[in-house]
Amino acid sequence: MRPSLDVKSREFKRRFDIRVAVVGQPNVGKSALFTALTKEIAHIANWPGTTVERKYGVVKHRGRKILLIDTPGVYGLTGTSPEEKVTKNFLLSRKYDVVLVLVDSTNIERTLYLAIHVLELTNKVVVALTKWDATHKEGIHIHVDKLEAKLGVPIVPVSSITGEGIRELLNAIVDVSTGRRRNKTFKLNYGQLEPSISEVERLISKCPYIPSVKRRWIAIRLLEGDPDLEDILAKHSPECIEKIGEIRQVISKSVGMGVDALIILTRYRFVDSVTSEVVVRTLKRPMLGSPLEKLFLRPKVGPLISLSIILGLYFLVFTLNTGFPLNLIFSFLGSEDLAEMIESMTIAGVLSSVFEAISSYIYTLNLPLWIKSMIADGIIGGVGSVLSFYPLIFMTLLVLGFLEDSGIGPYVAVSLHKFFSKFGLSGRAVYPTLIALGCNVPAVMASRASTEDYERRQIILSVPFIPCQARLVVITALAAALFPTPQEKILSIVIIYLIAMISYFVTSLLIRRAYGIKHSPELLLEVPPIHLPSPKVLWWITWDYSKHFLKKAGGIILLLSLIIWFLTSYGPTGPAASIEETYAVIIGRMLAPIFTPLAVDPESSWKLAFTFLMGIVAKETFISSLALIAGEVDPASAIRKLGLTFPQSLAIMIMVTLYVPCIATIVTIYKEGGAKRAILSIILSLTVAYVIGLVAFYLASIFY
Repeated sequence: MRPSLDVKSREFKRRFDIRVAVVGQPNVGKSALFTALTKEIAHIANWPGTTVERKYGVVKHRGRKILLIDTPGVYGLTGTSPEEKVTKNFLLSRKYDVVLVLVDSTNIERTLYLAIHVLELTNKVVVALTKWDATHKEGIHIHVDKLEAKLGVPIVPVSSITGEGIRELLNAIVDVSTGRRRNKTFKLNYGQLEPSISEVERLISKCPYIPSVKRRWIAIRLLEGDPDLEDILAKHSPECIEKIGEIRQVISKSVGMGVDALIILTRYRFVDSVTSEVVVRTLKRPMLGSPLEKLFLRPKVGPLISLSIILGLYFLVFTLNTGFPLNLIFSFLGSEDLAEMIESMTIAGVLSSVFEAISSYIYTLNLPLWIKSMIADGIIGGVGSVLSFYPLIFMTLLVLGFLEDSGIGPYVAVSLHKFFSKFGLSGRAVYPTLIALGCNVPAVMASRASTEDYERRQIILSVPFIPCQARLVVITALAAALFPTPQEKILSIVIIYLIAMISYFVTSLLIRRAYGIKHSPELLLEVPPIHLPSPKVLWWITWDYSKHFLKKAGGIILLLSLIIWFLTSYGPTGPAASIEETYAVIIGRMLAPIFTPLAVDPESSWKLAFTFLMGIVAKETFISSLALIAGEVDPASAIRKLGLTFPQSLAIMIMVTLYVPCIATIVTIYKEGGAKRAILSIILSLTVAYVIGLVAFYLASIFY
């Protein structure tokens, strides 16, 4: 039995949790989106009292039953045609929870006008940018975040063909309808008409027969000459409609055009000003053209080219930021001085020196010791933790932006799809995999690129196994201190990375199998021609992702740095005279038995437990915490004082790499996948790290 569309009926309210009015101009892709959302062709009937078709469909999402009510395709809400009258009257009825406005992303300048009209009526709006799969192919780039900021409502790019954005669109509908997302009130400035709009608002304020929607919208429509609203006023308040008519005449004489034409012109000017800021149209200037595209699509050559490009770009990025792996290469060749110079001249090295100098200066100020310690070790340390590896994240995302906007990225995804599919992933997983090498936080967020829910869950839970820059710093420091020769240092780092990547792929496959799915997700991806990227678009992509990192991770790391400062500065008796008396050491001693299976000395065990605990806040604090508790200025000396054997060293390096990701990543997992997924991620990472570490320890003990 089909659901009733009598919006006044109790049956209607009982059967559906959320009612969505779908509005859009003709040919914006409503039918295709209906099918993509509901997985069926929309039911068709007629609107009561008309011959105009109505469509509706049902979809369940996040435990809610959502009814999609399609309104006729219209260009505005003037009510001059039967279709516009139906759409306008339904929106005025307010028998919906959310209005979903469809805007054609390939022709946003024309189709955004209707969205502006609807936003003036209600702020319970979600905007879908349809045909998203075609925008890049046509050289169109839209700054979605900036458009969302200007309109004050969720803007969701969607593709009915590839399925991209469908999940995010339903999430936005649920969030707006339930009040979890509070949209801003949209108000378009009509300039010289504003006093007249306010006057009409005052006139109709006491009229009970006016529809219960925004009074400002009613005032604007009356100034435009809406016949339906004029009929209502003419019956119940003729003097009011007479006064409004006089106001229109005065405006027309003063501006030399009809009020309706002036209002429409203002809306179009606003649309033009917005789109000029958020839309970039580029010509497809070939780079290497068709020959390179054909090479990418060859089964054997394509993956090699893709890997070469990725490794080459990331070699450059990591060398500029940390010196790795160029420093180890020079060390391997016997040029230790050159290797040290490279490390000191990297971005991370320079920033580290700057923050150390600031901390030293703080200690020279005439302030109480605990305040100086809190500022220098807590606040400055936290800010330094964030900013020291932000450049790597920024440059990693710049590489990703280059790959994406040049069109190389989709070819890389296609060429590596076969390999990723062996582990239950599609070629879309290439993006979060690449980003994770810089930071796991934006990598977890990049799981949104997946159009399948199960694949997204796999990525969220598995991608934290990929070593980020912070873990690279820890791995490199451990390798440099624990292994005497350059060959052993390089080999140990290579082994750790191989184990980490294998953990990522294998756990992803096992997670998919745990859901009972045996096949890999399909890759539906628009492959544009390879071309020179737009600098403006590169900036958009890079800044948007890195901005999210600063917002989501920066504050958390700063807060937890203060907590760690407190744990390492205070104990049960108050301010600690030495590190041994602090809460942190007490907790470390409680966790020390964890390392008993590795036969680590009891004194070293609690120190390791302490540093592992500190590393959960931010991985780069692992080394500094170890140096602090060992009373050493040189981290390498602190590591060597642990007295670890080769098997123990290998096991510890594996555990450091694979165990719980930083708090910022856990929080991001919570925001992207919920509390259960965040807890599962912690349990999974601890289990995998401990098991593989023990296996490596026992195997190394046999052969070493």
